[in-house]
Amino acid sequence: MYTNYQSNDGFGAQFQHIIQTYIFCKLNNKRFLYRPLEKVEHNYSGDAGFNGKLENLMNLKNNIENDIHNLASPLHHICRWFEDNIEICCDCEHMAFIKQCFWKNKDRDYFKNGKINIAVHIRRENPDDRGAAGQRITTPDRYYLEIMNKIRNEHKDQNIVFHIYSQSYNSNFIGYKAPDVELHIDENIVDTFIGLVAADILVTSPSSFSYVAALISDGKIYYKSFWHKPRQNWIIG
Repeated sequence: MYTNYQSNDGFGAQFQHIIQTYIFCKLNNKRFLYRPLEKVEHNYSGDAGFNGKLENLMNLKNNIENDIHNLASPLHHICRWFEDNIEICCDCEHMAFIKQCFWKNKDRDYFKNGKINIAVHIRRENPDDRGAAGQRITTPDRYYLEIMNKIRNEHKDQNIVFHIYSQSYNSNFIGYKAPDVELHIDENIVDTFIGLVAADILVTSPSSFSYVAALISDGKIYYKSFWHKPRQNWIIG
C-alpha cells in the first residue's frame, strides 16, 4: 500500500504530487490510499478551515480510499517518472478520474460570460517565499503582455477577456489594464485555481500552482519553461 507523502509546500506542489503518486500506483498495479493534507503554505489569514477548502477543491478525499490508519508507505521521487511518461499519464483513465472528481462539485461554466476566457497566472513574491523565490518571480511583464497580444491577434473577431491572477498590489499591474482585462489580485486560492483550470486558454508562470492547473485543464496552454516538463501540445514560451 502506498500514499502521497506529507509536506508543508504550497497547494500546487502538494496537489501535483498527489496526482503523480496516484497515477504511478494505478499504472503500476499498486494500491493507493489517499492521505489528506496536513500543512499547507499561503494560509495568510490563519483560516482554520483552509485545508478543508483545499480538500473540497481537489475533491479526492471522498472519492478515493483513505489511509485512515496511516499504514501506507509514502512514495517520494515520483516526479521524474511522471514527467518522463507525461503523455501516457495525462491521457490515461486515471487522470480523467482526477478531472472528473475536480469538476464533480463545481460548475464548468465558471465565468458565465459567454466569452473566450484567458487566465494568466503571474508568479510574484509572497510572504511565504521569505526572499527565496529566486527566478520564479523574475519573469518580466513583457513576457505575459506579448503572449496576450498574440492571443488578441489570433482572436480578432471574437469576444475575449483576460483574467490576470497574481499577488501584490493592483498598482503593480497598471501595464495590464485594458478593456478586455480583469484583474484578480490577492483573491482567494480556491477561486483563483478554479479560474485557471476553467479557462479556455491558460498562460502559466514558473509555478507548480499554474503547472498543476495546466495538467488538469482541458484548455489551450501557454507554458512558461521551468523545471517541470511540459506536454507535447503546450505552447512553450
